Amino acid sequence: MAAVALRNCLFATAVVQVLCDRPDNVGPLGNSKGTRGNGAQRRQPELLPGKRQMGQSVLHVTRLHRYDHAGLAAMLQAETLWQASLNGNSTALRTFKQRHNYVHLSEQQSKGLREHHQEVLAGGGMDRGRAEVNDSFLRTGHRKTRARPVTSLKRLDSQYVGYIGVGTAPAEGGNCVTTDPSSFMDAPRLVDDEDSSSAIEHGNCQVTEQSQVMVVFDTGSTNIWINSDLCKVGACAKPDRHHYNHSKSMTYKVPEHGLKLKIQFGTGEVTGPQACDDFHVGPLTVKQQTFGMIQTEAGAVFDDVPLEGILGLAFKKMSANGVMPFFDNIINQKVLDDNQFSFYFNLHNPAANAILWGGADRNFFTGPLHYFKVTDPFYWSIDLVSFRIGDKEELGEGIWNKGVKSTLASEVSGSLMQEQQTPKAIVDTGTTFFTAYDGLFEKIMEKLPCRCCDQINNATHPDITYTLRNTDGDLVDFVLTKNEYMSVSKGDFCKDQKYCSTDFMKINIPEEHGPAMVLGEVFLRHFYSVFDRGTGESESTGRVGFARAVHDGAALERLQALTQNAASYTKIYGSKNPEAGSVQP
Repeated sequence: MAAVALRNCLFATAVVQVLCDRPDNVGPLGNSKGTRGNGAQRRQPELLPGKRQMGQSVLHVTRLHRYDHAGLAAMLQAETLWQASLNGNSTALRTFKQRHNYVHLSEQQSKGLREHHQEVLAGGGMDRGRAEVNDSFLRTGHRKTRARPVTSLKRLDSQYVGYIGVGTAPAEGGNCVTTDPSSFMDAPRLVDDEDSSSAIEHGNCQVTEQSQVMVVFDTGSTNIWINSDLCKVGACAKPDRHHYNHSKSMTYKVPEHGLKLKIQFGTGEVTGPQACDDFHVGPLTVKQQTFGMIQTEAGAVFDDVPLEGILGLAFKKMSANGVMPFFDNIINQKVLDDNQFSFYFNLHNPAANAILWGGADRNFFTGPLHYFKVTDPFYWSIDLVSFRIGDKEELGEGIWNKGVKSTLASEVSGSLMQEQQTPKAIVDTGTTFFTAYDGLFEKIMEKLPCRCCDQINNATHPDITYTLRNTDGDLVDFVLTKNEYMSVSKGDFCKDQKYCSTDFMKINIPEEHGPAMVLGEVFLRHFYSVFDRGTGESESTGRVGFARAVHDGAALERLQALTQNAASYTKIYGSKNPEAGSVQP
């Protein structure tokens, strides 16, 4: 959700339901609901090594690269080192070994975070037009799109990117000859039939993805944009960008009541028409997904970010114009046995991250996996019972931890919020930092100030604790030390040349979905996350699971084994010289 409430919906000229051919019924896929216990015992997630087992229900793993705005050359160099490690070079990944005990960010991100803090906190005031992020940042006049977020591509946020296939084209020697492309809509995939006449009659031919594009996998948005052949000028037309070519896909279809759409990404803007086509994630195929084809890109931000698309993984309530979201189509088409996906984010190596489709893999976490009910299925939003700095509660009197409505005296966007529901924790892979709203953010920064690293200790910067109530009714604490919520950057004025920043941003979530704090990818580097839609019969079955992530050699070996046959970024971007940039360890 790149700075959560910063992800914008699609700006459209009309409100219609955009329809493609898809199943209408959703069948139960097994019981994934948690049972509520009768106790309220507080649990600390176990950090002791658990039994390392292979994942039981994961059907495919997509390796992701964390693009942190250090540049495409740095990204490709990290990929070169990853590929070298696959070829037996055991020293290749030592570049990413921890050289300090704090969160690793690129220099670009560190600079952006410092500027954000200065703008928000300077003189006790703030420039709301520049420093604060709120739901009026980019607003369409359409009432239904009012609370949707907008994707920010500024240097503050990381993007976790990986490849998906879009469209369908004949494989080499596939004997796919037909004048009716629609005959391939329900054709079996990857069928080797040497009899071309039979292939025409039955729609059986060997096919492959029409294109592979690198997309951001984002739990904080719902809509999908894909770079397309319609783009003729600008960043999206660059020769090193990949394009989906709708005219060459046998499964492309014009959606009923399709619209010309517009979306704003931070300081940039994208426009293009809607399309329907098949999406491929490894061996998995989602048929006739509605998405936006990128036709124009305006803004310098796209020159710096190798964005070829965004794949939103949030809920249908956030979807523009009633479009069926990607994961809802996975549920409806029964693509997975278990309606889950999970994320593993590496602490330091930008090339060693993954999204796992269909379940969780115990090789990437230790201790119990606790699940928490999604209570506002717009975002992946769960109830936040408590937030503490040291032993001090920071969410007012904390009376919502009894599960009742409460009054929160906090100024948000100039208005006093009264009688709010339980505060929320929004889990968002597209936001880098922790976030807090008006009043709470200033309190956090006062108690946990940025300063030279040699001036920081456990007394000046105690642990922070998020408390959540799991599906068994138990309270679970997620504790982060100063080394896990602070990042280090160069500080010429510091004795050891190291400056430590508190990894919090100020963001106000729309009132109807707040007050809320965001658990961004810095949190998710420390905790393996599972996003579970349960039976899929309703959005009320959604839940999020957390367990302490492991970052040892066994986890890296497991990721290498799971993804060793995947395409390399360095091969796909072969025209770039991976030695041209530098990796910042």
